[in-house]
Amino acid sequence: MPFSEEVDYPSYDGIPMADNTDQAEAIVDAFHAVRAYFWEREDVFVAVNLLLYYREGDNKTRITPDVMVAVGRPKGFRGSYKIWEEGHHPPDWVLEVASEESVEVDVEEKPGTYAEIGVREYWQYDPSGGLLDPRLQGRHLTELGYTELPQVQVAGAEIAIYSEVLGLRLEFDGEQLRFWDPAGGRYFLTILDIGRGRLKAERRAEEAQGRREALRRAAGAERGRREEAQGRREAECRARAAERRVQELEAQIASLRAGTQPPGGPED
Repeated sequence: MPFSEEVDYPSYDGIPMADNTDQAEAIVDAFHAVRAYFWEREDVFVAVNLLLYYREGDNKTRITPDVMVAVGRPKGFRGSYKIWEEGHHPPDWVLEVASEESVEVDVEEKPGTYAEIGVREYWQYDPSGGLLDPRLQGRHLTELGYTELPQVQVAGAEIAIYSEVLGLRLEFDGEQLRFWDPAGGRYFLTILDIGRGRLKAERRAEEAQGRREALRRAAGAERGRREEAQGRREAECRARAAERRVQELEAQIASLRAGTQPPGGPED
């Protein structure tokens, strides 16, 4: 009987995903960007804060990448990632977001573990500053361990490094980590960007609706004015017609009276 059927591999280790808000936002934004980039591919698995077991039968030896990508593995639900159940396919790309509590392990212990597992690229990012120098670092696996990926010059970016595994360029612009798609010519939006964009779109829609309603009210008022003017004209026409009729009747009456008057004038 395989070890995976005899041993329980928990999906939760009791450790929170993040130690502070900066770390949490960076993890969520990176996960969202990478998942959005691979959204249409069924053969890429992207996960956030998922327990990774890499020794069959040993549920104590595990690691929890902040964000991981396995190219060539089907997307879908996982309670944990067990390498032997994934065709002995380790994650190809891992990102660890530093905090004061995690940075020492990220720098000293995790590179050796990820190299042992066979993770092709190991990335680190310091969202708060003061923990890593430089604040964004990317490494690729060689026979001798991890080697730094070279930085590239990009306008508006303090640090820019290209990921061969993802096909994306990661940039630190002085405030946040951004993911640039060279093929698509676009940045993947952060959760905050999306929220701001949605609010702006909603406000524009509300303003446009307000303008349409104002135009409708103006058009209705104009129709009312035209109808009122038309009503006055019709009333004036009716009044003139009535006045002419009265004049005609008065003329007829005067004519009748003149026709019945005896010749020579009235009697004495």
